[in-house]
Amino acid sequence: MKRIASRPRLGIGVPLVTAALLALCVAPDATALPPAERSWEIQLSMYGWLAGLNADIEAGDVETEIDASFRDILKDLGWAVFGGLEARYERFVLLTDAMGMQLVTDESGSPRTRSFQRFANGPGGDVRFGEYDVHSRLTTWMLDVKPGLRVLSHPIGGLFGGAEQADDPRRLDVDLLAGFRYWNVTNKTGVEIEPASLTVGGQPAALPGLVADRIDIDGKVNVPGAFLRGVDRAKQDTVDWLDPLVGLRVTADVTQRWSVFALGDVGGWGVANASDLTWQAMLGSQLQLSEHWALRAGYRALGVNRDTAFDDGILHGPQIGAVFRF
Repeated sequence: MKRIASRPRLGIGVPLVTAALLALCVAPDATALPPAERSWEIQLSMYGWLAGLNADIEAGDVETEIDASFRDILKDLGWAVFGGLEARYERFVLLTDAMGMQLVTDESGSPRTRSFQRFANGPGGDVRFGEYDVHSRLTTWMLDVKPGLRVLSHPIGGLFGGAEQADDPRRLDVDLLAGFRYWNVTNKTGVEIEPASLTVGGQPAALPGLVADRIDIDGKVNVPGAFLRGVDRAKQDTVDWLDPLVGLRVTADVTQRWSVFALGDVGGWGVANASDLTWQAMLGSQLQLSEHWALRAGYRALGVNRDTAFDDGILHGPQIGAVFRF
């Protein structure tokens, strides 16, 4: 199993997100009001997701475990792209989100020795494992498409017994969603291990068959026991699947320019080639800067549980981006 160790590293990402969240929470009223409500609207967003990753990754018979913070991912990140589109016509809504990223990692180690005893009452010995180098390239694409219906849109003032003001556009909106999430995951793993050797009583001896069905290399990478005789190979696996989803989004206007929202969905359920379970949750806020531009920030988590290629995977972390409204 492979674990990407966390290393101290300073960056501007976390302070930037923290500042943005504070700005949203204390956003002052402005003289310029947001655009008036229309029967239709389109919003485009580009964002950065400062996410950590926890997942079990497989490429053929080589299993790798990734347990990485955002700082670890930033160190190994090849490239990443995130964006979304939201459309609404009267009560009909459409939410789409796209994500692509590639992580490139390399783990190597020097020879080490472990004790070995083939039979319970037989002579023991020492197995010397050779040098190893394991390098992997994980490329992940995700497309999320959720059409839905706005089942509630109510003035905020009237919800708490106050008088509804005609010039107050603040509302509470509830959207019911149903759609799909498409995944495409490619993992390419290269393994180089020098042949192992066995000594019994200080004398070289033949390595008797497989020492184990599978072995852990320093607890980071799990490989077949046959690799102890030496290996130099690469394996690439690509898996894609489609997860059906149901979801809910609730949006509330705190002021005429500042709103908060909660978004969640769940799906998979092992339908056809779908995941056993996939889910997503985000709590965030949006500040309208002008008629067309807004700032959006929050915390997001996305999980998927699937036996092959990408098992028990969770991406989670702060997200911040810009929104352009037509």
